[in-house]
Amino acid sequence: MNILFVYAHQDTASFGAAMHSVAVSFFEKQGHKIVISDLYGTGFHAVAAKWDFKVSGGPHKNYMLEQKRVSDKKDDDAFAEDIKQEITRLREADLVVFEFPLWWSAPPAILKGWFDKVFALGVAWDGNHRYDKGLLRGKKALTIVGAGDPGSLYKAGGLHGATIVQHLYPLLHSTVAHSGMDVLEPFIATDLTLVDKEDGQIILGNLDKYLIDVVNEPKYLYKHP
Repeated sequence: MNILFVYAHQDTASFGAAMHSVAVSFFEKQGHKIVISDLYGTGFHAVAAKWDFKVSGGPHKNYMLEQKRVSDKKDDDAFAEDIKQEITRLREADLVVFEFPLWWSAPPAILKGWFDKVFALGVAWDGNHRYDKGLLRGKKALTIVGAGDPGSLYKAGGLHGATIVQHLYPLLHSTVAHSGMDVLEPFIATDLTLVDKEDGQIILGNLDKYLIDVVNEPKYLYKHP
């Protein structure tokens, strides 16, 4: 299986980095081919701009229409090299893993920028190809999320008033499932602000068990017919 691991954590000494290492090691031991897009490590430029295309389509530079102009030509070389590389990796992947810390109920801006650029109009979706007809249909998406607050705060009666999965609806449903991908139930680690070594080992062990289930008995939030 070809795996693209899109990793968005700025701290190499964080617990998120430890989860990343566990996940990468698991898939490598399983014999899968894994490619890592380390967004902070490579300095991925998150802001959509005209230089994302090697040749401009004209004076009116609507970003999505520029994406469509390029994808209609079926010429990935017309994208800037960094975006072309990510699109190639995305197209080759059977499974895409997204890992990030929860910031303001969402992924960090660097990952949002990755979606803006790589899930391009004509690459991941278009007006006639969404959800069960999305252009990335047949691929699976797995999400690993770390949150600083305790899990007890993420429920209907808790401080945040909703589960983390509910907070991530724009990502999991309106972005990833929208593109046609089947979305696995995410792995969510909470209370990481004050996590100690003992509790950290428990979480890492749970992540390993979760990944075994992903391989043997996958469970989906969104599974297209």
